[in-house]
Amino acid sequence: MSINPAQRDGLGKAIQVISRMVDGSSGDQLKAWGVRQLAQELWLPPATLYRTLTGLMKHGFVQRSADGGHYEIGAEFYRLALKVQADFALRNVGVPIMRELVAKCNEAAFLGFYDSSRLEMMFLTYIDSSHPIRYIVPMNEWIPVHAGASGLAIMAFLPEEERRAIVKRHGLPRITETTITDPVRLEQELARVRARGYAFSHGQRTKGSVAVGTPIWGPNGHVIGELNLSLPENRFDEKMVPTFAKLVIRYAHQIMEKLGAKPPREYHTRHLHT
Repeated sequence: MSINPAQRDGLGKAIQVISRMVDGSSGDQLKAWGVRQLAQELWLPPATLYRTLTGLMKHGFVQRSADGGHYEIGAEFYRLALKVQADFALRNVGVPIMRELVAKCNEAAFLGFYDSSRLEMMFLTYIDSSHPIRYIVPMNEWIPVHAGASGLAIMAFLPEEERRAIVKRHGLPRITETTITDPVRLEQELARVRARGYAFSHGQRTKGSVAVGTPIWGPNGHVIGELNLSLPENRFDEKMVPTFAKLVIRYAHQIMEKLGAKPPREYHTRHLHT
């Protein structure tokens, strides 16, 4: 019998096992596998496969089935798969809608993604304006949610327990001189964001920038991200805020509709029809 190269590669064996467990199933329910059946299909010795399954179980990627004699995909695999799916779907759905938004106002639009396990956010993508003066925001890097219109728009609509967990885990580090670092002041600002349906910030995350952002809910009923319009302060006029707020709320709602999601009834009634 020829030796599969994955037999000498621990990571390769683990990837091979996970791939076969997923690909070998049919329908909506992933099947449970016996050690000998899976070993035969992968051309791996049962003892080797058992060690690989044990390692995958340790990290939550595989778990024992209800009967105890088989193995199935674990909760950690599902968690990561759902997270990637949400990220991918949000980005793909968001880009064409963001282009329409930017065409309306000729200011840059940013799309943020929130991870409830990390209690942090990242910017997935942006659509730039045609203005020559602009600023750079890092993409796909985890950043705090307590700063800027992007973060405040997310944090304001999280459950109180989750907001407290964010502060406990990450604190309220000062990013610029206008970042809110006092928990009481932050809660007061988040209450204002909830009341008006959008967040406004001036230089809280990026010095010299102004932004208006609003939350995006996912199909599971939880906040999964945000949409914001951002511009340099030298182009900003306070009269822009109501118009920008209506635009981001309207286009964030379009993104939610494409995702098969909708905001809570209270938000929908108060802010989407004003």
